[in-house]
Amino acid sequence: MATSPQRTDWTILRRNLEKQRLLKKRLFKRAGINIDTLSKLAAIFFRSTPVYARGHRNAAYPRVVRKTFFLADLPKAFDGYRILHLTDLHLDSIPALAGRAAAKIRRFFKETSIDACVLTGDYVDVHALKQFDTILSPMGQLCSAMAPKDGIFAVLGNHDTWKMVAPFEAMGIRMLINETCLVRRGDTTLAFTGVDDPNDYFTPDALKALEKVDAGFKIALIHTPELYKAAEKNGFNLYLTGHTHGGQISLPGGWPVVLPLKKGRQFYKGVWQYKKMTGYTNQGLGTVSIPIRFNTFSEITLIELRKAKKNGAVR
Repeated sequence: MATSPQRTDWTILRRNLEKQRLLKKRLFKRAGINIDTLSKLAAIFFRSTPVYARGHRNAAYPRVVRKTFFLADLPKAFDGYRILHLTDLHLDSIPALAGRAAAKIRRFFKETSIDACVLTGDYVDVHALKQFDTILSPMGQLCSAMAPKDGIFAVLGNHDTWKMVAPFEAMGIRMLINETCLVRRGDTTLAFTGVDDPNDYFTPDALKALEKVDAGFKIALIHTPELYKAAEKNGFNLYLTGHTHGGQISLPGGWPVVLPLKKGRQFYKGVWQYKKMTGYTNQGLGTVSIPIRFNTFSEITLIELRKAKKNGAVR
């Protein structure tokens, strides 16, 4: 994709924000707060416990989740539209995960017609700002398993770097950097709008991108649910997101031990509704820091949109 002035401005801004984030990590390290070291110590602890194997199985073998959304404003032309949703892939967290996910995805495309694939950020675990090349091969493996009619659309997460955009687009992924891509069925339009990660890299350009969309059925692709109010205010019908891993390590009953959200904490997992807008927070494919899950599971989601008299969702 040719570089636009908007993309150039974004690249400069995101690069500077990433440098600031690295500087903060160094300051934390000098102050004796080293998140990477704490994560390694936590991993050592869990590996020494008898429940580690069960937690690793929960993380290493993705489950397929199928959701049907009944949406009043869905145009008839898009009734039955199918979206494959992946988020928080963290492809370096569990090396075998990409192959297992690709096998399941390949089976999807043999069994049914899928119109679009959407990826809502976080493709690496903890070292993206220093090195991300290791995930390009498994990312290519996943992309080769996908053959959607309308394309693969993606946004960046808080673990990602601006350097990923070019290699991802070379794989055929349409990166949405505070941008909108329109899908047409005759005279009817469906809009995919993707904005930059609002958790660590928020800028007013994210809000401007949501404000610009004025046509058709509107789907927001945002790494976290934190922009739910802005999306609903600007008439978005569906909000697809991730970031939380559904808690990753949760207490019985699904209560997360850590929930990295500044806003929208009530929307940390599954189907949700905010006024007229429907949302879905995917539990994610990969893991952060420790390759285990408790009371959560690794998720690949197939969403089907159906026209209805009123909004609703069926599990």
